[in-house]
Amino acid sequence: MATVYDLSHKNEILLLTKTLRTFGFGFLSIILPLYLLKLGYPPLFIGIVLSASVFSSVMYNIFVSKFSDRFGRGKSLILLALMMALSGVLLILDLSAVSLVIAAIVGAMSVTGTETGPFLAIEQSALSSAVKAKNRTGVFGLYNFLGYSAAAFGALFSGLPSFLGGLSGYYALLYVYIGISITLAAVYYALGKSLEIKEFSRRKVTVSPEGKRTITKLSVLFSVDAFGGGFVLQSLLSLWFASRYGFGTGTLSLIFLATNIITAFSILAAPILARRIGLLNTMVFTHIPSNLFLIAIPFAPTALLAVVFLFLRQSVSQMDVPTRQSYTMAIVKPEERTALAGITNIPRSVAQGVSPGIASYLIGIANYSAPFVASGILKIVYDISIFFTFRKVKPPEERK
Repeated sequence: MATVYDLSHKNEILLLTKTLRTFGFGFLSIILPLYLLKLGYPPLFIGIVLSASVFSSVMYNIFVSKFSDRFGRGKSLILLALMMALSGVLLILDLSAVSLVIAAIVGAMSVTGTETGPFLAIEQSALSSAVKAKNRTGVFGLYNFLGYSAAAFGALFSGLPSFLGGLSGYYALLYVYIGISITLAAVYYALGKSLEIKEFSRRKVTVSPEGKRTITKLSVLFSVDAFGGGFVLQSLLSLWFASRYGFGTGTLSLIFLATNIITAFSILAAPILARRIGLLNTMVFTHIPSNLFLIAIPFAPTALLAVVFLFLRQSVSQMDVPTRQSYTMAIVKPEERTALAGITNIPRSVAQGVSPGIASYLIGIANYSAPFVASGILKIVYDISIFFTFRKVKPPEERK
């Protein structure tokens, strides 16, 4: 694997941390709204908790973009992992509604089914620094393939509460989540200084005017995409299927196992397609069909057809992830990559944090189609906008 994908030992370890982390996020994103329902909290409060979790990424991404290269990437990742563990403890204790919101804020957790948070900002920058341009998209493809594969098995584990009954199954999974968090902290500690950029460690990293313009454009466009995506986070899809069709954790675990497996294998195809038609074209031309399938989900006459539309959506919806990561890392200078990843995630997290509260309210009043229609339309607007804004900006490997 290391030879084929041009991987260093450090990058192989980062693939491992991605796998561990997304395994935990895979089951947490599904069980969290159901766990809160089990505790007696209404859908609107659940939406607030999910929004708080997404908004917390703003705080962490500001820290990552401003300070992580100077404070230390390794130290930053250890801190984030420990915050994950703390959030798991607070969720188990359930001291009050306020403590649950605090857990969402401090936890650096992902409830989206994908990752847009601070771990990603640091790791994708570290991955980019150690691979050749021709291998970069393939490495990001492998990185995300492993992430979605792990999330698929995490989704399978989310069915545990249906077998154990009561709250015991939820508690068991939260203990596993805490264990994963502590393991991540230990692995990042073992990596030591290998994650740092030595040539930039002793001085403040500045972003060029051209880099600032690129980051600004991407931030605006990504925020539109994220606001749309916030209506259909994996946690909200879990809540939607449970509310509309009465699906329990056992059924949901199988559905999201399948969606994440489908997503994982579609991501492997993304670098192959990108080599043929280009990174930006792959991002856009796979994303638009996925959003049409998304809009179709609530209009399906049966639960089975709704699930089929979800599978069809997932077969192409995340092919833009490794290509987008590769493209954005390629069009800025190496020393600007962490700033780009962190800064573009800030408005993305703000925008994505607004929609879950709206979506959960709509689900609570049985307006089942609005979140999907709003999401699909906004995401198509993003696809068209990013294509016409960046169609002339080529990464190095695509320049003739």
